Formats: sequence, C-alpha cells, structure tokens
Amino acid sequence: MDIKLSKRMQAVADMVMEKKVVDIGCDHAFVSIYLAQKPGVEAVIAMDVKKGPVDIARANVASHNLTHKIDVRMSNGFDALKEGEAQTAVIAGMGGYLMIDILKAGYKHLDDGIKLVLQPQSDIDVVRKYLTMVGYDIIQEEMLIDDGKYYTIIRAEKLEGGQINYSEDQYCYGPVLLNGKHPVLKEYLELSRAKNNELIEKLSVMGTEKAQDRITQLKSAIEDIDRVLQEFY
Repeated sequence: MDIKLSKRMQAVADMVMEKKVVDIGCDHAFVSIYLAQKPGVEAVIAMDVKKGPVDIARANVASHNLTHKIDVRMSNGFDALKEGEAQTAVIAGMGGYLMIDILKAGYKHLDDGIKLVLQPQSDIDVVRKYLTMVGYDIIQEEMLIDDGKYYTIIRAEKLEGGQINYSEDQYCYGPVLLNGKHPVLKEYLELSRAKNNELIEKLSVMGTEKAQDRITQLKSAIEDIDRVLQEFY
C-alpha cells in the first residue's frame, strides 16, 4: 500500500472489517484509497459534501488506478447512499454534533444495522449517548496522541434488541477505554488534573467572585478525575 495515513486516520482504517464501506466526509479520499487496497475490502464509496474535495478525490482515486473499486460521489451525509450498498460507514474528523446530525439524517441506514466507525473531534460523550439511544453498542474504542492532540475512535454495532445504558463516566471517557484501563486515557486524565491544578493556582491570586466560582468548578472536576482513576486504574 502506497498511501501513508496519519496515526489518527490509520487507527480509523484499522477498525474497518467489512467488505463494503462508505467513507462519509472523505475529503481527498486517502482513507478510501487505503481501504480499497486492504485485503478483503471489495468496494468503497467515497462521499463529500463539497465539490472541491470530490474533484480531488476522483483525481486521487484515478491516479491509484482504483476507479473500479472506489465510487466517488457528492453527498450531504448519507444522502447519496442506497440501501445495502455499504456494511460499514466511516465518519471521521468532524465535530460531535455535526456527526450526530449526519447520523440522524441517515436513520434508515442505522435502522438497517450499518456498522459505524466514528472519530468525533469534540463532544464525544454526546456521540456515545446518541449511539446508545438509537440502539447501538460501543464494541471497540481506541485513544491515541497524534501531532500533540488526543483523539478517540469508536466502532459501534446495532444491538439485536433493547438498549444499553452506560454510566456518566463511561459516556464521558468511554466504556471500552475504561474497562480496558487504556494507558492513553490515564495519561489524558492525569494531564487534565495537572492543568486544572495550574489554573486553580492562577485564579487564586485574582480574588474575584467569578474566579472563585471557576475554582469550585475545577476542584469538582479534579475530584471526578481522581475518583475515575482510583476506580478504574
């Protein structure tokens, strides 16, 4: 394979295990090209909402001689995907609320049980809550540092019936990450605690009511972090 993915996108691609994949928000289609070259993958649909990325994606796919395996389409979320065309949807590199909007609009595919590989840039707890609300279970999670930033990747699958409800800690930090005592999550929690303590020291010299309110919030956050570290690590 001649496509070199970032550490983050490599982790996304590694979670795809099905033969037919749709890459929603494909940008320049590097993940789609990588997946199309992955053993066992038969077909990839690469979709983006903007014409510029779609044109570049088509050129990249052609330059890798993969037009027979990758179908590039302009699409707002799931709009251009037909029923049964994909077994797994990859959605990566966007905010959590935008991701939820895309999932809501593609409810027919979720009802059909399409598997999901997601990498939200923000509001990850909200994404986890939405997944469980629509009958999905979080099967796999990965957390990593890429170019100095923390990223979380989630693989979710439709439950046969019912709904799983996680604790607030699990929604916030990830049920699989917590249960697996993931080392990067521990590092993230410890770093967050250290940053909060530093901020408390800076706010303490201000003496304002607003600063004191913020200090109270930060102390509460530190208590939560300490509790999670003690319980799971």
